[in-house]
Parts: sequence; structure tokens; C-alpha cells
Amino acid sequence: KLSSRTALAVMLSLLAIQLPGLSPQPPTSRRALLRQAGALGAGAAGLAAAPPASFAGLLPPKQGIEKTKPADAELDDELLASKSVRDGIAALKQYRKSAISLQDQFAKDGNMNLIPVIRKEFDFSKLRDDLNVVTTVFDDQTQLTTDQRTRSIIYDLTELENAARLKKGDPERTPKKIANVQKWFVKLDKDFGDLFEYFPASALNYVPPPPPPPPPPARSQPPAR
Repeated sequence: KLSSRTALAVMLSLLAIQLPGLSPQPPTSRRALLRQAGALGAGAAGLAAAPPASFAGLLPPKQGIEKTKPADAELDDELLASKSVRDGIAALKQYRKSAISLQDQFAKDGNMNLIPVIRKEFDFSKLRDDLNVVTTVFDDQTQLTTDQRTRSIIYDLTELENAARLKKGDPERTPKKIANVQKWFVKLDKDFGDLFEYFPASALNYVPPPPPPPPPPARSQPPAR
């Protein structure tokens, strides 16, 4: 004999099956969200970053997911050519360039104060948004792999900042601490490179066309007689 609580749960389950309005909706992919945002003009970058799983940047990347190779990745050419994705790729390339430049500076001065420079060059929130937007071009299966790459990049930056901290009153790093900082610079560059392997060279090397020239000045009219 069913208890009243169990019977109520069964009835609600049956209602959910029979009434479409009560049935759970299938999950929407980030690619679909970005398409909807582009059609409605409602801010593609904000919607594309909606799924909470994409913001697990402060945790080590998950293991055990079947990886999609770059050669097997499916992508949407229309989204790839969109301004939001092109701008995101350009921003990620600049982040990588900034990291390489900072690594070169650190190689010359292992005691430099890295924290202010890292926080100036890397806006974690903006970086997450850019990573989420550019990976919407891929099919859902490939995004399981690219999400690992994006989480790794955020994780690398977090660990780089932690490794770069100097103790109060001790402005010098030991050789071991210097090596630890260098390790995260190397891993960050590798993870950027691993993510970029999923994009075609045409997207990574895209150069926006120059703006149109300004119109010629209007010719002055002779005074009326």
C-alpha cells in the first residue's frame, strides 16, 4: 500500500508526462544560445557564457571524458565568421602574447612583482567570456573536450598567480619558487596552443578589413545671385 506522500509523487509524475507544459525542457546548447542571441541582438557573449559548467575555471580540469581530436571536430562556419567569435579569438591571441611577454620579463628578473601585472593583463571574467564564446562554434561533443582546455587555461592563470606570490618582507624568490612560476607559464602557453589547434588557420590568422575611407568633403555652393 502506497503512502499518501508516495501516491502524490506518482500523480505528479503522471501529470508531467501527460501535460507538455509541465515536462522538463531539453537542455539548450551554447551554440544554439549564441545563434539566438545573434538573431535577437541580445548580447551573444553574455548568453553564450550561460552554462554553469563552463565557469568551473578555478577547479582542476575534469578527467575521464572521451576526447575529440582537432581533426574530428565539427564546427559551424557561420558562427566562426561572426564578429563576436572573431573578436574572442583575437582577444585570446592577445592574452597568449601577453603571457609570453611576461614570461620573458620574468626570465630576466626572477624577483619581479608579478601579481599586479597578471591582474592588469588578464581580466579573468573577460577571459572566461571570450573562452565561452569562441567554443560555441563546435558541436556539443567537441565542446566536452574544448571545455577541458578552457578550464585548464583559467586554472593555469590561477596557479600562476598563487606561485608568483612573495612573502611579506621577503622580496626574493628561491630557485625552487622561480622554477614553479616558470612551470605555470609553460603550461599556460601549452594549453592556449592546445585550444587553438581546434580552430582553422583562417580563423586564427583573420585580419579584419580596414574601415572605409571617410567621404570627401562637401563642395561649397556658390552664393545665390
